[in-house]
Amino acid sequence: MKIGIEAKWLFHGPPSGQRVVRNLIRGLADVATNDEIHLILDTRARDRALPIDIPENRCHYVWARNNQLANLFVVPRVADRAGLDVVVYQNFVPPRASARHVRIAFVNDVIFESHPEFFTRSERLYFKSLRFLTSTADRVCTLSDSEAARLVRFNYTTADRVDVVRMGVDDTFAPREHMSRLSVEALFERLDVPENFVLYAGRLNVRKNIATLIRAMAHVSTSDLELVVVGARDATSADFEEIARDAGVANRVRFFGPLDDEALSILYAAASVFCFPSFDEGFGLPPLEAMASGTPTIVSNAPAMMETCGDAAVYVDPNDPHDIARAIDALVADPERCTALRYAGLERARSYTWNDAAHRLLGSVHAAVRDARHPAV
Repeated sequence: MKIGIEAKWLFHGPPSGQRVVRNLIRGLADVATNDEIHLILDTRARDRALPIDIPENRCHYVWARNNQLANLFVVPRVADRAGLDVVVYQNFVPPRASARHVRIAFVNDVIFESHPEFFTRSERLYFKSLRFLTSTADRVCTLSDSEAARLVRFNYTTADRVDVVRMGVDDTFAPREHMSRLSVEALFERLDVPENFVLYAGRLNVRKNIATLIRAMAHVSTSDLELVVVGARDATSADFEEIARDAGVANRVRFFGPLDDEALSILYAAASVFCFPSFDEGFGLPPLEAMASGTPTIVSNAPAMMETCGDAAVYVDPNDPHDIARAIDALVADPERCTALRYAGLERARSYTWNDAAHRLLGSVHAAVRDARHPAV
């Protein structure tokens, strides 16, 4: 079977999106031994080296300045010319009449449906057609059971047509004892990393709730503990420096901006605590990466967070800075609890692999093609 993976984010997407696409196609290369994997890539990446060894005739480069328009008008024609049996599309699938191949919609989340307040007007407008297009897909994939339920609740699909493809943890992320001492020291010197710190890593937008985490630092009684924030800001970011000043913790909060995976892995492993108080998620990959790094982890009590982290994290009310502060203080003051969470987190992270994600995706692909070829009477 010829399987197309819409991988335009491989080199030209957000860092987390690039990581997911990169590891999924690596996993597929390992598990799809009886299928041909074809990649649909951004034409701007034509000269970039691929993370897997794939024949040139299985790489198809398309205009990709706008993911929605590319998926509706460009990718279907390219896929059909290449004779692909099925294509896994990121979010937007073309209508049935526009493609001869089977179409799978991989939708990370539709949080904008249940929490429109976290999105700009232009973002909501961009996703306006997503429900209709997804409802026409032959099959739908998403990242968690809770997100699958949300897709069904908002009429994107039906329960029998949605599959869960959990993400995995990149082996880049490992405990500090597995890292080069010189690399750690060099990064600490370059960024002026504090000795003891709470780490947040991810996008810096209103939904991730960094503002409440900053305010929580005003109530953390461990005086030498600082907050390090890693990630890129977007259109919904607040003025976090002003929030820190107003909370009286400007001297305890540092913003490092976006970092590459190597630097991020060192910070994960070096942090005293990782805190991810997001209001809502479709999955929640950063907490798993922190767990794989051996770092005690605090997350919000959002459904996807509880599903992903299980009993290997501490849960807090994301609306309550006092609750977040109490959780941070309690962990820092309890080495035995930190050790227990460290081992529970490492064990939990080991259960999330990219090969498992690839197996799940491949199962969805085969089911979609089988159903299309042998529809129920």
